[in-house]
Amino acid sequence: MLRIGLTGGIASGKSVVRRVFEKAGIAMLDADALAHALLGPDGALVGEVLAAFGEEMRGEDGGIDRRRLGGRVFGDEDARNRLNGLVHPRIRKEIGEFLDRAESQGRPAAGVEAALMIETGSAALYDSVVAVVCRPEQQRERLRARSGMTAEEAAVRIAAQMSPLEKARRADRLVDASGTLADTREAAFGLARTLLEEAAGAGSSPSSVPSRHPEPPLTDRPD
Repeated sequence: MLRIGLTGGIASGKSVVRRVFEKAGIAMLDADALAHALLGPDGALVGEVLAAFGEEMRGEDGGIDRRRLGGRVFGDEDARNRLNGLVHPRIRKEIGEFLDRAESQGRPAAGVEAALMIETGSAALYDSVVAVVCRPEQQRERLRARSGMTAEEAAVRIAAQMSPLEKARRADRLVDASGTLADTREAAFGLARTLLEEAAGAGSSPSSVPSRHPEPPLTDRPD
């Protein structure tokens, strides 16, 4: 089975690419959504995060107030590393189980979307790492549009991550998400076909490769 890592900076468009990969026939896991669940109401890490960062990080729903926590950790490398030390081991366990399950089901390819796989070293788990990139000003605009952050808050979040150029340099393949949404989907689908063809050439059935472009819902937006 071909194991694919999908990464990119915050608000770069990687989730749009993940959804296209899924429609093309690649089993995908959203590791960032796993992190959200771990910090949500009844999340497994809520108690540990409150113990590490204080009761003021609890949101009205009983989970962690992720915006408040983000404001604390994204400008403080020590605090960010402390949070990552709580979250990443649990996510790595879930990722390993997902990939093993997909392989046992005979899937030709499976992938994981994770923003920090290069930074954490988990990119080494994958046969091919795909980075989604866009222009820095687009990243800022998209992040502010979807989150309501101020320009300063968005700049801090983006600056805390590896630069898009460095991610691109370390990746095996790129998807340019700086164009229209249709352009991004088209590029993602073309790459999905290439990856499935590679998986088929390695021993999977070529019938798993779809014959035409999927049509994701028009409500999708690059994120």
